[in-house]
Amino acid sequence: MQPSWLGHGCLLAVTVLSIAPPADAGQDARAQSRVFHVSYSVNQEALPLDSVVLWYTADRGQSWHQYGADDDRRSPMAFNAPSEGLFGLFFVVTNATGASSQAPTADTRPHQWVYVDYTPPILQLHEARVTTVMGRAVVQIRWTAIDAHLTNRPIELAYRPFSSETWYPITSAALANTGRYDWRTPVDLTGSVAIRATVTDEGGHRVTSEPHVLDIAVRSEGPATAQAPETAAPEPSGHPVIQAALGTSTEDRARVLLREALAEQERGHYRRGISVLRKAVTLDPGMTDGFVAMADMLQRIGDLEPALNAYEIALRQQPRLRSALRGAAMVDRKQKNYTRAAERLRTILRYNPDDAEVWMNLGDVAVFQGDDVLARDCYERAATIDPQAETVIEQAQRRLSLMHEVSRPYAAGNGP
Repeated sequence: MQPSWLGHGCLLAVTVLSIAPPADAGQDARAQSRVFHVSYSVNQEALPLDSVVLWYTADRGQSWHQYGADDDRRSPMAFNAPSEGLFGLFFVVTNATGASSQAPTADTRPHQWVYVDYTPPILQLHEARVTTVMGRAVVQIRWTAIDAHLTNRPIELAYRPFSSETWYPITSAALANTGRYDWRTPVDLTGSVAIRATVTDEGGHRVTSEPHVLDIAVRSEGPATAQAPETAAPEPSGHPVIQAALGTSTEDRARVLLREALAEQERGHYRRGISVLRKAVTLDPGMTDGFVAMADMLQRIGDLEPALNAYEIALRQQPRLRSALRGAAMVDRKQKNYTRAAERLRTILRYNPDDAEVWMNLGDVAVFQGDDVLARDCYERAATIDPQAETVIEQAQRRLSLMHEVSRPYAAGNGP
């Protein structure tokens, strides 16, 4: 945190609330939600304040953007991050003697750095496979971890014998997110054993998988046969066996849950559907349509931030996916982030310029932005670009008619 001076030696102090505090003074603060609070204070001699303006940088100070003013000039001030990533925050406060500083420039040091990461990782621990290498039982551990902001070595693996309450690390250090690790079990480890994985992201989120239980049998004496991990044959009787539960694949089970959730959606039971989908995407973190369906239901019940998070996970997997882009744009519009909503809709049109519904949605955003000329152009395109889109044509023509009715008095010189 860097102090600024206001008036005659009045210190401006800035801290960030609603976040995970830095571990030490050299680390950035962390925010695990899109909206968090920034606290500021000045010496009593500087009061009263005439204005408090917050600036931010998203490119390490190369450019600065004015976020807005704190209307009541009382700490704290809410900050709604436009995206995830590292942000620098800088306050300019003013009283009767003047401003604490000029607007920040490229060489301005922020009062506070904060790393924003509001999306926890998705983690799935897959079914284990068994092999024997150099006479030792080996568990082939496989996982899927998805997140835009993982650390360099985000994966921790652990095991717990059923005779113990303690989890023991499988490796001495965290692993890179390779999705695989072959574990040579300790020679004295037998019986039922649970294994689990944990992933950590840059924002400080830690997600732990459901444990998987294996049974490690005692090895009979005799010469060991080395086998390649990927082509291991079933162990003969008397050799150690580590068995994972057999049955339907996790992807298949996730698909069954998705169908169940969509049935709940059809019945209007959105919260039930969301609960089922959370289980589905945990089983299969790559199920993009599951994230979109969850986001659609979250948006229906008004949980806009979780909805946007789910849409953005889907877009990381499929950046051009229409359903996710359009759904996220609708959330942006509800949150009055019209610029970002328009960008998402234009991305769809870049790949499908004949999408009448998206042209109409873009017209709606233009209305909220106060651009009637652009709105008319979008509605006209929506009404003519696809003759098969009868419902959209009717809606677009209705919008054009309403705009004409509103503008007629002004055109006739009969404005208020």
